[in-house]
Amino acid sequence: MKSPDQTTHDTISLRGAGVIHVTQPVTGHRFTLDSILLADFCRVKPGERVLEAGAGTGIISLLLAKKHPRAAFIAIEVQPSLASLCEQNITSNGLAGRIQMVRKDLRRISRTLAPGSLSVIVVNPPYIKEGSGRTSPDRSRHTARHAQTASLGSWLNLRRYLKIGGRYCLVFPASRLAELVTAMQKRVLEPKRLRLVHPYADRPAALVLVEAVKQGGTGLEVLPPLIVHEKDCGYTEEMIDIYRTAAEE
Repeated sequence: MKSPDQTTHDTISLRGAGVIHVTQPVTGHRFTLDSILLADFCRVKPGERVLEAGAGTGIISLLLAKKHPRAAFIAIEVQPSLASLCEQNITSNGLAGRIQMVRKDLRRISRTLAPGSLSVIVVNPPYIKEGSGRTSPDRSRHTARHAQTASLGSWLNLRRYLKIGGRYCLVFPASRLAELVTAMQKRVLEPKRLRLVHPYADRPAALVLVEAVKQGGTGLEVLPPLIVHEKDCGYTEEMIDIYRTAAEE
């Protein structure tokens, strides 16, 4: 088994963002297509303050900071090894003045953030309920994929740091969409934009991208579906446009 401190140096570009360079572990927690699609889906306006919770190595914050140079970003990550790589990535991409790195558990950030101080929260939360699914032997990967340190409700409770009218963006399994919407509405987060992601045009949706608004009114914009692969397994034209060069999918 490879040493956990071994890393790779990967390059990725996102439409509107240009190129970033990401150092990440050889094994364990590595960025996935989910994060790239979420960064593309998330809307940020000039002057807004954006939080990425559970940032890992910082991929979403890096892409959004490059794409939106007039916004400010906060990346929160509790795992020390990932937080160190996130700090390294922020510096190596010349974004030290744009992204603040915070090493804290998302449930213990009340001394760092004031309620109502954020315009946008973006989250790629753990998908797998603790006690279900396969257990990864890699501790960081297991933490990133399983809701052992925080439930879905804990992630959504971050909405207290949003301004009224602030936006909460996340990616989640399409099969759990009803659960997600119910949990959001219990926390006065009203889904306003939604896009389903299909691996192929003739396959069921695997993921859903959702933007909810704090204390937003009713009315939901359902965007055209995003199809990842053509029948020959190559990327669709839109995917080529979104996600051009990355070593990990």
